[in-house]
Amino acid sequence: MLSKLTGAVFKGRGRGGADAVERSAGTDAALVRSDAVVVAAGEMIPGDGRVCEGIALVDESAITGESAPVLRESSTDRSAVVGGTRVVSGRIVVELRRAR
Repeated sequence: MLSKLTGAVFKGRGRGGADAVERSAGTDAALVRSDAVVVAAGEMIPGDGRVCEGIALVDESAITGESAPVLRESSTDRSAVVGGTRVVSGRIVVELRRAR
């Protein structure tokens, strides 16, 4: 009984995070693979990609559940970013692999 309840709670939390990402992904612009997008503090990263310029702290809590922002910077193994996450501080240029 307890395991079913726990499973339902975590399943609900996961779905809530996915819903938040879907709602936050704007449809204002037609973005395609290889587009470069400037993303500043407070803005949402529009699609999966890599940081090709700059450094920023990114809130990935909607995807990973981790509450602390993570460092993302160009030319390192920490350059991958996920669409639907938010830049907390800094400014980066993201080359898109897949737009949301």
